[in-house]
Amino acid sequence: MTILRFRGGAVASTPTRKTEASPVDGTPSKRVFWSIISDYDLRAGLCELVDNALDLWITNERKRPLTVKLTLDADRQLISVADNAGGVSEADLKLLISPGGSSNSPHAPIIGVFGVGSKRASVALGEQVELRTRFEDQGTFQIDITREWLETEEWEIPSYAIPSIEPYTTKVDISRLRRTFDKPDIDRLRNRLGEIYSWFIDEGCVIEVNGVPIFPIKFDKFAFPPEYRPQRATFPLHVEGFGEISAAITAGLIVDRDPETENYGVYLYCNHRLVVKELKVRDVGYFVGKEAGVPHPDASLARVIIQLEGAARAMPWNSIKSGIDFAHPAFLQLRPTVIQLNTYFSSLSRRLKNDWGGKVFAYKTGAFDDVEPPTPGAAPRFVMAPLPRVNKSRLEYLKQDNKPILDEQPWTLGLVEAMSAAQEVLKKGYDTKNRIALILLDSNFEIALKEFIVHRTDLFPTSQYTDTTISKLFNSRGDVVKDITAKVPALQSHIAKASHFYLMRNKIIHERASVSPTSNDVDSYRQTVEAVLNILFGLSF
Repeated sequence: MTILRFRGGAVASTPTRKTEASPVDGTPSKRVFWSIISDYDLRAGLCELVDNALDLWITNERKRPLTVKLTLDADRQLISVADNAGGVSEADLKLLISPGGSSNSPHAPIIGVFGVGSKRASVALGEQVELRTRFEDQGTFQIDITREWLETEEWEIPSYAIPSIEPYTTKVDISRLRRTFDKPDIDRLRNRLGEIYSWFIDEGCVIEVNGVPIFPIKFDKFAFPPEYRPQRATFPLHVEGFGEISAAITAGLIVDRDPETENYGVYLYCNHRLVVKELKVRDVGYFVGKEAGVPHPDASLARVIIQLEGAARAMPWNSIKSGIDFAHPAFLQLRPTVIQLNTYFSSLSRRLKNDWGGKVFAYKTGAFDDVEPPTPGAAPRFVMAPLPRVNKSRLEYLKQDNKPILDEQPWTLGLVEAMSAAQEVLKKGYDTKNRIALILLDSNFEIALKEFIVHRTDLFPTSQYTDTTISKLFNSRGDVVKDITAKVPALQSHIAKASHFYLMRNKIIHERASVSPTSNDVDSYRQTVEAVLNILFGLSF
């Protein structure tokens, strides 16, 4: 048994003219583990362990095929992760435990740069962690991280030489789990791993869950409508303190829309690993009344994919690689372009919503519009085709044309909508559509007269038209017409025609023999009611 010792606290050389004080012990507290337990769920914790294997595979220049095996026993609540990425040598065993300990260069295009990911992820998943590793074909060693060890402030931990496991192998067994999981959790994990590591799987990495290989899941199924093809740009991005990284942005309408998962929005890949998907927040353009607007099914064909490659510390991900650091200088440079593209394709999705099948989904193959690389330090300049004109409904046009009146006299909204409803009925394939439309028009005519009396107190003062008087008046349509025409003589020319159609309506409703209005009847009455609404309220049609 060997005792690993890795205390911090190196002291910088003492500047001249300063008195040397006692050394400061920089050994971190074990709370560095306890404080992050709540950050990790099953997926995040296991992904950290997969990331660790991928980093070692990349660092070793992919010399050997990589296999990562995850075994999750839902009955016994045990987790095991094994990889053949190379193993850890005896001299580097402390890197398995020491916070911040890592052989990875922060300037390398890898994933695990923070130096605590795999350690804290293991501890976050369970109270008992057994680490076994064999560097290449050398000896095999084991380290046990227990609750008892975590509860002390001592950093010394035993390592054991044990019977050999497979060369190049590291295996992590986790028990006494902090959170339980079930079989549906395992199924969800399979799907998520396929999304996160699709590029690596395509490159030949094998990731297994309970012996079954994971298949890649991609989000590159764009539509290629001739006038609105997806846009793509690849360009260098300078990140202060880290130099340049490679950035690629692809945006367009999609053909793999899933209304249940709402799989639109912004996706971010850092060094080929999916960090976030389906992002719909203000920082990428989703904002009430502006830019891409609020998330809505009408805009659910818009997708923007960001792919960054370069120094791990230059990536705009958070510490557990589950979200974007929106204040990161790399993202701040990308943000205007992301919002521009998201706004454009969200609006395009909305404008084509009445014919997605014919104008979007019918174009599943085609070419991207590749944008010319920008000058160094500049963002790519996307020039998109003009958006199609919005095909507004008749009601939308009526509301727009009558907006000042509707704002001043909100009670007239129902009158406008009823006129639109009568027109919509006539577009349907109903056998009795003329009859329905006539009843709607006549009811709207009668309601309009009553609204006029109620709200025009200058003509119908409340001292004269009390609630009791109005209630009695409204029981007789003839009296209502008589009182209004006395105040508004211009209505007189339309009353006779309205009375004619009122009798027709009564035959439909009250008499045994039903009549069938013609299309000409309905059109004539519509014009009459529109004229009455114009005279009484100033509404235009």
